Amino acid sequence: MHTHSQTAADSSPSGGADRPDERRVLEEIRRIAREELELEREVERGDDLLADLQLDSMALIVLAVGVENRFRVKLSEVVAGSVRTVGDLAALVVRRAEEAGA
Repeated sequence: MHTHSQTAADSSPSGGADRPDERRVLEEIRRIAREELELEREVERGDDLLADLQLDSMALIVLAVGVENRFRVKLSEVVAGSVRTVGDLAALVVRRAEEAGA
């Protein structure tokens, strides 16, 4: 059970998911890359998801679903290939969360 992320969400005024900022999204992307995708290199904001991180389609899905679940947003663009860099992904998550009113 992931109580550390639930505690922060439960204590927010809206009672929903934490409103993500780019720094927090980057931290989550790095965690997913390290723990779930087993990348051994440090993930940087400017890294290209395909060229630099060498993520295949399955890895992109794992990354997108992990970020979607953490921040409660939908990210079909990641799988469709219109997001190129880690920074693009982080900015998209923040934008989606703002659109959803999270």
